[in-house]
Amino acid sequence: MNLNLYELLNQEKKTAERLMRRAEKEMKRMPGGTLEARLTKGKYPQYVHTSSVNGKRVSKYISKKNLKLARQLAQRDYDRDLMRAAVQLTEALETASKAIREYDLEAIYQKEKNIRRNLITPLIPTDEMFIEQWYEEHHGAQNSLPMTNSYTTIRGETVRSKSEKMIADAYHLAGIPYVYEPSVCLANGHGRRPDFAVLNVRLRKTMYHEHFGMMDDDEYRQHAILKMREYNRSGYRAGEVMLYTFEGEGIPFDQDELDELIRAFLM
Repeated sequence: MNLNLYELLNQEKKTAERLMRRAEKEMKRMPGGTLEARLTKGKYPQYVHTSSVNGKRVSKYISKKNLKLARQLAQRDYDRDLMRAAVQLTEALETASKAIREYDLEAIYQKEKNIRRNLITPLIPTDEMFIEQWYEEHHGAQNSLPMTNSYTTIRGETVRSKSEKMIADAYHLAGIPYVYEPSVCLANGHGRRPDFAVLNVRLRKTMYHEHFGMMDDDEYRQHAILKMREYNRSGYRAGEVMLYTFEGEGIPFDQDELDELIRAFLM
């Protein structure tokens, strides 16, 4: 199932339902009758309120002193039209959501028996297939600089800092596919080696993570700012493609911050 589309439809449905309830509530507080708005020859607006008095239709001009009535009537008509449209939109979104559940293209392959599934190449790769292909296309260990310190991750990789080990282990425990020190090409033709490439399996989207661990050092901090600027100019924008974490003297690595990044961008 296309969970991203399904969740988007549900989110739009909830928004429409919320607006529908709000419009209905506001309409109950508004006066009755109808509003006619027109321009005079001098192109000044005139508003006419038509209501029922003793079974007869009575129309009166709304004076400037009573423009609140015109605003209420116009708002009520807007709320009515919005509510009607929201009802129709909600029904259409519910129909679309049911269709996504009923005609789940990705599930067709999974429903095949194993003895038949082995003969099929699905047009829509399963998550497992996509992850395998992702690892084939994203290689780690691309940084040739020697390691002055080394730490071993749960997966058995060697990384350069204790914080990078914590990051790698957090990705592993969260089930996030990752590689350490991949290679990316910037717009100026230069290569960069971000600390991690990570995959949002649900969106099938690759992101990169840079951890800046010595932000208390002036030279390091300046280099970090220039690096982030290079990424941004090459289309690797924070929150879209890049994830950043920081630490420095007196400001330790924040595991909770990393966990929040994982939930927000990679789950």
